[in-house]
Amino acid sequence: MVDKNRRDFLKIAAAGIVGLAAGGISGFIFGSYSSRNRILELEGEIERLRARGEKILEDELRVWNWSYYINEGLLEVFSEQTGIPRDKIIYEEFEDPSYVLAKLEAGATGYDVVVLPDYCVDIARKKGLLLELDKRLIPNAKFLYEKFKNLPYDPEGKFSLVYMWGSTGFAWRKGVEEVTTLEQIFNPEYGFLPKYKKKITMLEEATEVICSCKAYLGKRIDDWSDTTLEEVKDTLIKQKPYLAAYAGTNVYYEGLKKGTISVAQAYNGDIVRLRGEFSEVEFGIPEEGGTIWTDNLCIPRDAKHVYAAHEFINFLLDPAVSAVNSQFIGYANPVRASWDFIPDLLEDPAVYPPEEVQKKMWFMPSLTDEERRKIESIMIEVKAH
Repeated sequence: MVDKNRRDFLKIAAAGIVGLAAGGISGFIFGSYSSRNRILELEGEIERLRARGEKILEDELRVWNWSYYINEGLLEVFSEQTGIPRDKIIYEEFEDPSYVLAKLEAGATGYDVVVLPDYCVDIARKKGLLLELDKRLIPNAKFLYEKFKNLPYDPEGKFSLVYMWGSTGFAWRKGVEEVTTLEQIFNPEYGFLPKYKKKITMLEEATEVICSCKAYLGKRIDDWSDTTLEEVKDTLIKQKPYLAAYAGTNVYYEGLKKGTISVAQAYNGDIVRLRGEFSEVEFGIPEEGGTIWTDNLCIPRDAKHVYAAHEFINFLLDPAVSAVNSQFIGYANPVRASWDFIPDLLEDPAVYPPEEVQKKMWFMPSLTDEERRKIESIMIEVKAH
């Protein structure tokens, strides 16, 4: 996952949205997405959170999250609910998760809650960089949809809870043949690759490419045997002459918009944003499936305000808060009880793929250092052709 890129659209979305409205929380909501009744329901839920006034003893909280990845007006609600002064809720943003991992490994980050992509949770957990969550302090975890519990990168669910999620599939310009199967993408004899030669991009994130190739070959996503990887490498080498590039958001986004690219392996959030500027683009998941990626709420090993951290995680998993947050940032949340508040987002297959499609999708597998080296080696050889 090129996580930095897939969130670029949030900078534009956030810039045009006001936080708390003076008379309620209506300012959290995109007017085109919610009926007035649902807005009123959410206002009532948020006001109940304010009124609960469950004051806690700790008087500070430090949070580190992706840029433009929360409705910051919710921090005011959390302050009122807990009694932590708003100016003592230090909310900072990052762009590169590798930098976060490096800081966690060095120790003394100063943060109490960090949001990490799935693969970073896997690495941080194995290196002992995260504090085990006390689920007794996070009762709202019960609202998580079952499929988002105990995922491969945290199989016992001890160190993380899903914050938001998205999908990896394919985008294409209208008028181009719809991508329905990975045969089109990986098998030159199918005819799709020659038809759109040098107008197709695959993601620069190697694990995404390799896992989709495994799905095409009918292999398990967690199969890292030498035999399977040799098949993957041979398939990618045969595909390579037809590609314009292995590309991140900045390349395929502009390419789809301008017409220099016809088809791109892409992150759903990027295409949701692109549709706002250029309506002639579509997004879908091939019949063989695609990746479900997640961003996760974690507590660093060296957190100083552990109880406040648990309170904040619990707050973000409240159904009303999750609904307000998703509506603002445009990404899917895993809190099933929140979905009734966001019907238009829920009905957008680019945001929430239909259940029958999700059944064919996979979460990123947990990787060993040796498997990461194999991935790197394969892509070096493929790109050399």
